[in-house]
This record gives sequence, structure tokens and C-alpha cells, in this order.
Amino acid sequence: MFTHGYVSINHPLVNFGIISRKPAKKLVVFVHGWRGSADSTWGEFIKPPTSEWWKETDLIFIKYDSVNQQVAAAADRLRAQINDFYPQPFEDMLLFNEKPVREKISNKYEELFLVGHSMGGLVLRRAAVDALDEWKHIGYLSSKKPAILDGKLRLFSPASAGFDPSGFLGLVQALPLWFYVELFVKQGASYQDLKKDSSVIKETRRRTEKYRKHHQYKHLIAANILWANPENVVKVERYDTDASSRTVNSATHREVCKPKNNYISPFGFVENGEIS
Repeated sequence: MFTHGYVSINHPLVNFGIISRKPAKKLVVFVHGWRGSADSTWGEFIKPPTSEWWKETDLIFIKYDSVNQQVAAAADRLRAQINDFYPQPFEDMLLFNEKPVREKISNKYEELFLVGHSMGGLVLRRAAVDALDEWKHIGYLSSKKPAILDGKLRLFSPASAGFDPSGFLGLVQALPLWFYVELFVKQGASYQDLKKDSSVIKETRRRTEKYRKHHQYKHLIAANILWANPENVVKVERYDTDASSRTVNSATHREVCKPKNNYISPFGFVENGEIS
């Protein structure tokens, strides 16, 4: 029996959704990385497990131009438009041929999970700290908490500390051909943001870690991280505010977020932030 159904979503932020047939208590938001896509990065999540946790969960998959859009702009768009989906579900995604896909489509979600891979992880970190800084500036006691700060951060090999190619990619960088490759990728606005010494990398980390001693705020931007091992694309480095940082052996940067028959850790990681 199918527990979820695929729904194409007509919205500038979201590509498609995997919608539960049961009343959903949780929403999981997936953000792909540099030069990725909702399908190529997260395709294995289209058929979630049949456990009760996943049966009560809706999944939506973000679309954005990861080459030509800067990190700050992608983050700003995400935190502004996530309000269309959480805590009140986006009504259009719960209708098929104008009929409800389940009972009680007006029920609000109780939990939000924000899942990012590579550049998507950096976008989520930036969105969270931007939202927290603004909320604190306005006055957290007198204003409503931004919806995105309800999100539990689950990051697969995030580009939080920038790209740091090694192994084969490092060898390619050392070859004369790299000059022409870099000349091509530099044409995208996000390339400079993803260098390990970029101002976006430094400022996102600085602004996040300033909350490490503020317990009333720190949990709102704490991330659980799952790194590939070996990781040959991004620099492996956690923030002081992170809740946990784990590695999984024999998973590449590209594959660390893709559950398969002999590698189901991504499902458990999204669910509870840990790996079995």
C-alpha cells in the first residue's frame, strides 16, 4: 500500500512534494547543493520508509538556481517563502483534481525539518542566522518567531567551510586544464561564495557562533551533520553551535545523502539526527 503520493507544486520556491495520505504532523524541506537539482539529489526520498514517523510526514523539495544565485539571496528567498508551507500546509499541494488527498488537510504541522546537501547546507545556515539576527533585533519577546527557526537542521556534507577539493578533484585543480574549468564556473554568482575564504563563509560562521553561549537562541540554529568519508569536495569542519557531527564510511560527497538498499542511514539521520 502506498503511504505517500507525488504532487507537482505550482510555487516559485518548491519543485514537487511527496504527500502523506495520513494527516501529517511533520514537514521535511529538502535543499539541494551546487549544480544539483531536487530530482538528482533527493530522488531516493520519493519512496520514504513505511514507519509511523514517515507516514505522518510531508516532504517538499526546493528549487533554486544554485549556479547563478548567491547564497544570501537563496537564503532570503527560502526564509520568506517557507511561510507559505509551514506551519499551515500549502493548500494546493493537498488537492488532486480538486479533491483532498487526505482527511483534515487544514491541520497545522507540529514539526519542521530542514535538510540540506553541500551548498544547500550553507543556504540553510545563512537563512537561520539571518532570521535569528532580525528576530532578536526586532525583539523576540514582542514579535512572532520566524517560521524557519522552528526547523531542525539536518545537513549532509554542508559547504559551511567552503569547497576544498582533494583526491581526484584536487588533481584536476593542479592541472593546466583547471584554469579553463575555473574560468567557466566563475561565471556563476555562487562560485565566489563557496570558496573557503569567502566573506559569506566567514560571516555566516561568525554570526552563527556568536550565539554559542546564548542557550535561549543556540538551539534554534544548532545543526546535526553527516559527512561523507572520504570527503573530497567540501572542507570538513563543524560550528561551535552544532549539536552533532558524524561521518559515514565509503560514502562519497555526492552519495552521502542518497539512501539505498545497503545504505539507509540518510532516512534515520533526517528523522533523529543520528546514524545507526
